[in-house]
Amino acid sequence: MTDGEVADPMIHARPQVSVVVPARDAGGHLPDALGSLRRQGLDLDQVEVVVVDDGSTDDTGDVLDAAAATFPALRRLHHPTPRGVSAARNRGIAASTGRWITFLDPDDWYFPGHLAAMVRAAEQHDVDFLVCDQVQAHGTGRRLVRAPEPRRHVALDPRTGIMPTNRSTMVNYVQVSSRMLARRVVDAGLAVFDESLPTAEDREWAWRLLLGTRSYAVVDAPGYVYRRAVDGSLTDIGDARQLGFLEAYDAVLDQLRDQDLTRYEPKVARDLLAVLHHHVKRRASYPDAVWTQMTGRTAQVLARLDDAVLARQVAGIGPERARAIRRQGVRL
Repeated sequence: MTDGEVADPMIHARPQVSVVVPARDAGGHLPDALGSLRRQGLDLDQVEVVVVDDGSTDDTGDVLDAAAATFPALRRLHHPTPRGVSAARNRGIAASTGRWITFLDPDDWYFPGHLAAMVRAAEQHDVDFLVCDQVQAHGTGRRLVRAPEPRRHVALDPRTGIMPTNRSTMVNYVQVSSRMLARRVVDAGLAVFDESLPTAEDREWAWRLLLGTRSYAVVDAPGYVYRRAVDGSLTDIGDARQLGFLEAYDAVLDQLRDQDLTRYEPKVARDLLAVLHHHVKRRASYPDAVWTQMTGRTAQVLARLDDAVLARQVAGIGPERARAIRRQGVRL
């Protein structure tokens, strides 16, 4: 395959929804993901499937060859060498033509009828983006995770999904596949992922959507299934890529200050401390050199925050967690 489309999309009218699928060595799971798209309650020619093969070396290409016979609106893009999930998603977003754009990782899947329900809600509410619940799959186990917004099926101001600091809010609900975006969000440049971030690109992306759009709605739809504990997942690595969350929050602070929205900085401080505590609990997974980078970069990001703001959020996480962070070399 060449560095471009290898199959004529043959799209004569804009499809209802584009599903962007970043795929790297995904041959084992991709049939489940694509198979779920056949049960979405929409005509298949109205579901544009944009798969970006990010330098796969397994049978991902063969799986896509077989899928082409089923999906008339399948589009295939190829990176000769891996460029990362953000670059793959961005390429898929740029190539998409649907009125609405959503995402599906190749090891996840949608419940039957999910896309039809989301499209109906999108057309009813005419918001910039929609959010749905998810189900986490651990082997054969299933756990429902609801989006942390009780107001359902009403248009909301996205910035109301940021505060308060003392509980999980929509800015903490970062799963990319839970969103369906209007074409106007893509056209405004708000849908792109920061390719400089090795991890936590979804955190910065969630903040940017809430800060940059005018309306959204949380809807009850069948939802999607997020497969946990996948081999090779970046959430389980113990190297310098895990510093991505610090770069993500650094970028969020830049956004807040560029837009004179420093009133949201307490939320950044609280969330950063919570994620840092998660890494502290995994300290044994990190070589000393990586942990030294972690603590040094943490100090730089925390130094950007107002002392009083940081002190209140340190008090808010409680003395036990604050002590655990300090014991691992982070000054608070």
